[in-house]
Amino acid sequence: MKLLILILLQAFSVSLFAQVKIVGRYHDYFGTSIQINGDCTFKYSWHFDMSGSWTKGTWKTKGDTIYFHVVPIYDTVSNKNSDGTFADSLILSVDETSVRITPAQYAGRGLYSVQQSIFEYPEKLVYKKDRLYLVKNGRLIKKKHLRLWTKKKFPPWYIKSND
Repeated sequence: MKLLILILLQAFSVSLFAQVKIVGRYHDYFGTSIQINGDCTFKYSWHFDMSGSWTKGTWKTKGDTIYFHVVPIYDTVSNKNSDGTFADSLILSVDETSVRITPAQYAGRGLYSVQQSIFEYPEKLVYKKDRLYLVKNGRLIKKKHLRLWTKKKFPPWYIKSND
């Protein structure tokens, strides 16, 4: 029985060590970054010129693969019906705080250039040697890609930032 407990504790500590190695900020050469936190939450963001997108949620690992689960943040819009009653609608929040807004505030949201979940985010990434790799059709994407407005090719993986 003591041997079984010792084996379970050792396996659990190895699992925790693997998660600690994964935690950090990663970026690629195409305007996206991922902040992976030790409390199993993450924030994915993409920025290009004057537009952008962000997504938040939770993550878990299975082997060397990190799986992401998005947790959307909603705002509530209260609309007044013709009979004087109010009906609430949920919309994706433009920031990271859920609030109640008026229809006029909702109408003014077209001015925001950074919005939640408008850019596709990865559902899973593979962690190898301080890099995160995208997976497509069960294979790691390693082929370099052209960056916009340049003839130079860049790697598609995410690298860990030092900050």
